[in-house]
Amino acid sequence: KEVISFLHRMIEILGISVLPCIPIALRQLLVHNEAKDMVDFLVLLNQIICKFNSSASGILEDVFPTIASRMSVILSQDAFSTGPAGNTEEMRELQELQRTLYTFLHGMVTHDLSAVLLAPTCRQYLETIMQLLLFTSCSHKDILLRKACVQIFVKLIKDWCTTSKADDKLPGFRVFMIEKFATGCCLYSVLEKSFDLRDANTLVVFGEIVMAQKVMYERFGEDFIVNFVAKALPEAHCPPELAEQYYQKLQGNDIKAFRSFYQSLIEKIRQQQNGSLVFR
Repeated sequence: KEVISFLHRMIEILGISVLPCIPIALRQLLVHNEAKDMVDFLVLLNQIICKFNSSASGILEDVFPTIASRMSVILSQDAFSTGPAGNTEEMRELQELQRTLYTFLHGMVTHDLSAVLLAPTCRQYLETIMQLLLFTSCSHKDILLRKACVQIFVKLIKDWCTTSKADDKLPGFRVFMIEKFATGCCLYSVLEKSFDLRDANTLVVFGEIVMAQKVMYERFGEDFIVNFVAKALPEAHCPPELAEQYYQKLQGNDIKAFRSFYQSLIEKIRQQQNGSLVFR
């Protein structure tokens, strides 16, 4: 902790001049792999990201593979437990690590560092990261973590995908977003009764989910429409006329009107199912 505190101060005081010295220090700090050590390490990296932005890309490419491999081991334990098992000191440390990991990933994508994830040494960990983000965006009990994960996905769509499938930076990402994220997060997760549309924080997440649909439509076009409007909505027992209205609203420029309509659509499907819908 003393070394990390010293590095925090060095970065704040000396700025860019300390950058060449950071990789050696970070490699030494990565010798530790307990959850509480990784939290402190990721907080330090967050400071580096916020301070140096894209200038930190080389540092992140250097340490990200080790971080990702450690995370897959540490977070392989169930950090989502509820009840007595979720109230142990070890479990609280895992949950704190999880929150810090999402803050770190959110910092990366919002400071134009998403390309680090595509580096040859980092790409092999993408599947694990994507599945973790997907699970959290769909079903984590911490609604603000869900919001962060949705925001991360939206930024990755903007960074990695264009309107032309041939120009996508990560093959398979478009299909993953359309088939897994759009259906799982944007539809089935908000149909759950536990997704309380009367709660202020939940409504903020709902707004992010609505924006995600707009971005997917803008980037994925007909591929998104075929999967979401023609397939996912009918499977969720959405009446055809509502699905058609959804498509019309989606094409419009009024995001508030689209959000209001989508909320009413979700509420109508819930009422129609009367709580009997079996979610995937």
